[in-house]
Amino acid sequence: MATPDNAPLPHKGGLPLETAAAAGFFLTLIVGLYLGQGIFVPLVLAVLLAFALSPVVAGLRRVGLPNVVATLVAVLGAGVMIALVGYLVVTQLLKLAGDLPQYQSTIAAKIRSFQMTAGSEDVFERLAQAAERLGEQTGLSGNKPGTEGNPLPVTIANVPPSPLASVQGLLGSLLGPLATGAIVTVLVIFLLLEREDLRDRFLRLVSRGDLRTSTKVLNESAQRVSRYLLVQFLVNAGYGVVFGAGLVLLGVPNAVLWGLFATLFRYIPFVGTLIAVTIPLTLAFAVDPGWTMLAGVILLYLVVELTTTNAIEPRLYGSSTGLSALAVLVAAIFWATLWGPIGLLLATPLTVCLVVIGRYVPNLAFLEILLGSEPVLTGEQRFYQRLLARNTEEAIDMASSEVAETDLPQFIDSIALPALRLAEADLQLDGSDMGPRRAIVETLSDVMDELAPSETMQSELPGAGKILVIGGRTELDAAAAEMLSALLKQAGVEVSQLPPMSARREGLGQIDLSGVNAVCLCYLGSSPKSFVRYAARRLKARSAETGILACLFNVASSDADFMPADLGVDAIARSMKGALTQALTLLGGADDAGSEAEPPSGVGQLEALRRLQRDTRYGGWLDDFLAKVAATFEVPLATASIIERADSSAEEPPPPANLDATSLYEQVGKQGSPLVIEDVAAHEHFRENPFLLENGIRFYAGVPLLPESGQPVGTLSIFDVAPRQFSVAQTESLQALAVELMSRVQTSAPADR
Repeated sequence: MATPDNAPLPHKGGLPLETAAAAGFFLTLIVGLYLGQGIFVPLVLAVLLAFALSPVVAGLRRVGLPNVVATLVAVLGAGVMIALVGYLVVTQLLKLAGDLPQYQSTIAAKIRSFQMTAGSEDVFERLAQAAERLGEQTGLSGNKPGTEGNPLPVTIANVPPSPLASVQGLLGSLLGPLATGAIVTVLVIFLLLEREDLRDRFLRLVSRGDLRTSTKVLNESAQRVSRYLLVQFLVNAGYGVVFGAGLVLLGVPNAVLWGLFATLFRYIPFVGTLIAVTIPLTLAFAVDPGWTMLAGVILLYLVVELTTTNAIEPRLYGSSTGLSALAVLVAAIFWATLWGPIGLLLATPLTVCLVVIGRYVPNLAFLEILLGSEPVLTGEQRFYQRLLARNTEEAIDMASSEVAETDLPQFIDSIALPALRLAEADLQLDGSDMGPRRAIVETLSDVMDELAPSETMQSELPGAGKILVIGGRTELDAAAAEMLSALLKQAGVEVSQLPPMSARREGLGQIDLSGVNAVCLCYLGSSPKSFVRYAARRLKARSAETGILACLFNVASSDADFMPADLGVDAIARSMKGALTQALTLLGGADDAGSEAEPPSGVGQLEALRRLQRDTRYGGWLDDFLAKVAATFEVPLATASIIERADSSAEEPPPPANLDATSLYEQVGKQGSPLVIEDVAAHEHFRENPFLLENGIRFYAGVPLLPESGQPVGTLSIFDVAPRQFSVAQTESLQALAVELMSRVQTSAPADR
């Protein structure tokens, strides 16, 4: 096929222009960070300290201190804390230096004991002599030069430096850290004093008109970094206290110093604690003539480290950073390479900011994928991938874990069926490749054999009939039918399964319906109405007494307003759990097929309530009653709703954050118990509910409307625009009004039918 003159030539090699530009940008950024570390390191340190001190400043301002005073108090407090830590470190180091000479003989004795135990005199003798010589040269040995056996060494030394040169050398070594500390302190003060103005300028710079997303990025970054710094400080401080206290009990010298070192070195990922424990181990080896202290230090370190790493940090850090363990390791290597030891301390906070930015900036989404701790594939996607890859072992392991946490129907509804929907979507795009489809069906069959083995499916219900399950059109429908068959067999039902060919025109006339009480037609397609209607009509023509259940498993694309009469079936289900319930219901009523079914108790009240809502003759009575309910609880609005969908009891409710008004009422009706939300904005599940948020609702209470049968038919609800307390007695009063409403419906409405 010829290429038009103005069409771009196909890309044959090399990097696309956008990818090359992005790579060049990141390379330039890395070089700039490396060359400009003298500028960026103090700035980043100041920003992180500002994040850590912002809650303190905010708390001081809430108690009435002015902004300047609160900022200075917070910075001064942090400075005093750092100075105290420094003082403790220096004093403990001086004490350690004074105690070192008495440890030399213990080390030499232990080396000789090794020599006697190992039988190798040369090596250990040389080590012992080296230890003694080291003590003599450093002045730690008890033998003095010039005594017998220790001749006075003759050395040629240069002229010692003048006092001025010594002072200059000392100041030169301290000037750099002192200057950096001063710069960081000044920056922290200004960042805290001007944080509102700096935040506004930053938002104006990066928002490009999208203040909502930019504010989200800024707030989440600040929240995560602040929480991480606080949690890290508490964990490290607790680690140091416990480790230091354990060393005190073991008798290790200068235990306070090693506890402080453990706290400080834990800021270095992965290797910090190993560095911190090295000196206490060496001291335990040098101080104790035996091995008890050394073994105790090793045991103490293992217990504290393993407990902190495996039990405490995963619970606290998991929600505060959002980083994977590999990301923390790679970040530590990257920032340490760029900025040295200080980069180790800054690695995690900086990477947290990158992950948050990647979450909200589409072009940088790869950062969250590579570095974040959240799963990048949903449960159904992971299961679908295992099926595609024929990875039966991992698929069974994943399915077994899910079933152990919930149950088999829940696993099928939440994982297996969504995976089949993904396969169905791929089938619509390209149905010519049969390999993946075959892999999905065969692997899923192996999984179901493992989860629901045949030997557990042989107990039939006494007197129960038989159910025929048919996959509607494709082998994916047949896979869904196999899962439903497994659930029915586990319920003790006699089940037969037929392939999709049986649901075609030529196959429907050959199905043996003798002894069959119900037929389940399973479909995953996006437009199953015509197929279901045709199959149901043919099956009803052959056996009018046989109940037909349409299982429309593609919930996302199936019309939610389908009614059984629209398709010519007896019931509809859109989930596997709903299909199981509906199939057992059809099976239970099969013995009375052909006779007029008596409507369940409460249907008359449901219809009466529906008429009260839509009929103006009764609307005034209902409005007066609801006004009475609102006045009783001093709220602006009360409503009485009904459950509209006939099969809603078999469906899983949507998440609370996605509930509209109807779904909210139905959830109360389905659970059959009151639902009270005293403050919507503070509720864990309902604070982002669009219906409640858009209508300015801050308080909700609802109780089910229960007829004589006990099956809820609706909900009596009250709303308020302000949060409020709602006692148990008030809930019982609302339930009493719901009973009164159902009583008045029963006595008043049916008279005008």
